[in-house]
Amino acid sequence: MSLSRKLPFYFDLPKAIAISMAIHIILMIGLPELNKPLLIPQEMSVTISSSPIQKPIEKIETPEPVKKVEPIQKKITPIIDKNAISVVQPTPKEVAPAPPAETISKIPNIVPQEQLTQHLESYSSLLANAIAKYKQYPKIAQMRGWQGTVIADLEIDSKGTVISIKIKKSSTYEVLDNEALEMIRKASPFPAPPESLRGKNFNVLVPISFKLE
Repeated sequence: MSLSRKLPFYFDLPKAIAISMAIHIILMIGLPELNKPLLIPQEMSVTISSSPIQKPIEKIETPEPVKKVEPIQKKITPIIDKNAISVVQPTPKEVAPAPPAETISKIPNIVPQEQLTQHLESYSSLLANAIAKYKQYPKIAQMRGWQGTVIADLEIDSKGTVISIKIKKSSTYEVLDNEALEMIRKASPFPAPPESLRGKNFNVLVPISFKLE
């Protein structure tokens, strides 16, 4: 009995051998690394700590203090000229302070009595002329023919201002006396008195005449 009859299917032996050889050749050429020995991995030991991980402490650098810069002071040496002439300043003399104006005004002028009387009479005439410019003869006195002379006693300061007025002698008519007082008020202030009458208040008698022409 032949071999082909015993197999249940048809088997081509030469073709099978060729296929087997081709497979071996491909394995030898394409997989050369299969013949290398396998690398055995090394064992690694890992230790797990239960304590918390501490962060490294950062080192804080302390800043260096700033140095205080002191200004450089130059020493100035005065230059002395040997040829210069030294000038001696005179010692100022002590001057006594001037007395206040009020004190000066209170010092009376020493004037002889006769000269003082003449100055008063001259000043009285000056005031009489100044007052006469404001005379207005009262109409009732003109109608009735009233005439007279009023002697006024005036207190005057060193500037010619009237301090007080008195009737030293009346004209015997009240209307004329009142007119004389009004004339004095209108003429005031008067010119300044002479130097001999200044320094304090003084009194002067001034005649004011009322005569019909």
